Amino acid sequence: MLSQRLRTARKTKGLTQEELAEHVCTTKGTISNYENNHSTPPNDMLRQLADVLDVTTDWLLGRTDEVTAYILPATGETNQRSLDELLQEKIDDPDDYYFLDGYLDASEEEKKEIRRYWYDLKKQWKVRKVREERPPSLFDITEDIKKK
Repeated sequence: MLSQRLRTARKTKGLTQEELAEHVCTTKGTISNYENNHSTPPNDMLRQLADVLDVTTDWLLGRTDEVTAYILPATGETNQRSLDELLQEKIDDPDDYYFLDGYLDASEEEKKEIRRYWYDLKKQWKVRKVREERPPSLFDITEDIKKK
């Protein structure tokens, strides 16, 4: 559970294993060992990882599905955000929704192929120093067509 959630949280934050390792003063190999379930982080490292990744240690350990706790500014009360709420933020864009919907319905082999293609594409962008600019969404394109 820890290994999967650690990897998920790291990728959600857009960090590489090396970048995460730098944030918690360890090595890429150590992070890789945690993510591949070859070793388990000690308590102080677990706290550091949770802090950097903006998740709770309970979520990392699989004790809860509440990903993160945050403080409400006016009251100082703690409120838990569920995975559903965080996912909803990601799928508010229609393009993201249709992509995620198709991805979630894909077979494991199809998901592996999609991920492999995505990582290769990101590597090519870095090598070519291509700026990642957000193209117009499907929603924006259809709205423009409707206006014409």
